[in-house]
Amino acid sequence: MKKILLFLLVSALLYGDNVDNLKNRMKKIDSEIKQKNTRIKNINSEKISVEKQIIKINKEIKDIENDADQIKSEIVVVNKNIEYGGLNLGVSNKALERKQSEYKAKMIEINRIANMESDTKEKSIAKRSFSRLLFGDLESMEHIKEVQSSIQHVKANIEKDKRKLTSLKARLDSNRKKIEYKKIEKNRLISKLNKEKTNHVKSISNLQAQKKRIAKEIERIIKARSVTNKNIKLNTALARLGKFIKPIAGRVIVRFREKKGGQVVSNGIEIRGRMGSKVKSSMGGKVIYADKFQGLNNVVMIDYGYNTIGVYGNLIAVGVTLNQQIRKGQDIGVLGLTTEGEPNLYYEVRFKLKPINPENLF
Repeated sequence: MKKILLFLLVSALLYGDNVDNLKNRMKKIDSEIKQKNTRIKNINSEKISVEKQIIKINKEIKDIENDADQIKSEIVVVNKNIEYGGLNLGVSNKALERKQSEYKAKMIEINRIANMESDTKEKSIAKRSFSRLLFGDLESMEHIKEVQSSIQHVKANIEKDKRKLTSLKARLDSNRKKIEYKKIEKNRLISKLNKEKTNHVKSISNLQAQKKRIAKEIERIIKARSVTNKNIKLNTALARLGKFIKPIAGRVIVRFREKKGGQVVSNGIEIRGRMGSKVKSSMGGKVIYADKFQGLNNVVMIDYGYNTIGVYGNLIAVGVTLNQQIRKGQDIGVLGLTTEGEPNLYYEVRFKLKPINPENLF
């Protein structure tokens, strides 16, 4: 008899230790998943920021290309102006040389006439005629010199503008290379962030699979602690158990199989109560779990018999112990808050470990 009692005690301790270890592992997994989800959110934010920077960089590159095209057009015009100015300068030089030769020839001619032994009147007429010609030549030469000076000035300005445009083009080319390098770096960063995100998503998937295995292990332990009769059907079990009582007064705010937050399907119901109110057992039975449970604060699980188990979650305190026999309507704990800070009792009923709707049992 002592050996049997010792075996049961060791088994209870081992089961308790197994559940605690599994709970701690699940808690760590949830923490890791939370951290990785947070990092994924940050990665998405970083990617959006980098993508915006790349859009800005692409715009800068486009602006530089437009500026470069404009500069090329201006350089073509400048080169044409220089070529045209050079041609005009060459023509002006030839015209000046020709006018200077003509002026010299006329000066020789007027000197010859001055030395002629002819009538004074004829000499005067000839002098006046040549003077007018010489005056016209002088005006032409002055005009040519002014044109030459203007062309030289324009040419100097053109050369100056050309040097300026060449310098600007070199600077734009340098900026384009810098921005292209910046764009490559940003794309490299996005690739790195995508790779990191993929790794996190894969890791989360593995952690969730691990969490699922642990949950199954907890179910196995609970199953091992409860009495199972394979021949009992649901209708028979419920008929033998009788009518359940509502564990707390209040309205049901989350119904069976309802999606919480549009994502998680509820395996039980949530009853809105008052924090600190007493939670009663819906049906008599044996306590198979009474401790903290990931996501539900303190939890009490009661084996009602006939393959039916009740789960009470979001308790701030537990008033029963493992293996204790509970009467229907007996106080088993005190209502606390959900993870969202609401005074909602989570109540779940399982038949052969499969959830059923508790509202149909009251």
